[in-house]
Amino acid sequence: MNDLEVALAATRAGTDVIRRHFGASVRTEWKGAVDPVTEVDRLAEEAILSVIRTYRPDDRILAEESGGHDWDRGRVWIVDPIDGTVNFVHGFPQVATSVGLRRDGAGVVGVVESAVDQETFAAESGAGATLDGEQIRVSGIEEAGRALVGTGFAYDRQERAQSMADTLAGVLQRFQGIRRVGSAALDLCWVACGRMDAYWEYGVKPWDTAAGALIVTEAGGRISTFTGDAYPLDDPGIVATNGLVHDALVEAISG
Repeated sequence: MNDLEVALAATRAGTDVIRRHFGASVRTEWKGAVDPVTEVDRLAEEAILSVIRTYRPDDRILAEESGGHDWDRGRVWIVDPIDGTVNFVHGFPQVATSVGLRRDGAGVVGVVESAVDQETFAAESGAGATLDGEQIRVSGIEEAGRALVGTGFAYDRQERAQSMADTLAGVLQRFQGIRRVGSAALDLCWVACGRMDAYWEYGVKPWDTAAGALIVTEAGGRISTFTGDAYPLDDPGIVATNGLVHDALVEAISG
């Protein structure tokens, strides 16, 4: 199996677990005041890692629940078993599994599968991005006033509520509308396929964005930090757009 095939198989192993438990009562613990983790997160991660270890036993892994390190050195698989755990706990269907492979800090492959909708987004460096095997591209919207923007709210939002509200106000003044999906991986994929024209969020982790960021860039989009600089995977702030409204969004959120 090549790397993309391994990523696809691993992602589907995770979403199979999610689908079997979606809508059922599950035991939930809390990593923070508003940051849940369920037994299904751990079961899905075990299923994903089993596939990766079977086919790529010498590669390193960075996973949300079991940890890891050095995402920017050598070959490392970056795994989010359930992106959108709050959604999952509430039976809200925007839940995804995200698996990305990076080599020396650069994206190699990325796969995000929506567990309930069963849509599979994938990308391979230099080969473009796909949705269920069909090529996708970012939107052609050029005017901020016609652009639909996605966002998310950091887990420390109680402490940052006012600054987040100020940022929202700045974006609302310039853009057509804002949507909140609850899964950073899906936000990125929806930019990649043109459902949204842009997305920003503060508080993301490497496992939230490793696969989705590659999918956006391979679909012709642009990724940056909140200041418009190149996005390193450990930066807490990400901006992803079709490229045409990127500067306008960076300006709006930096306010």
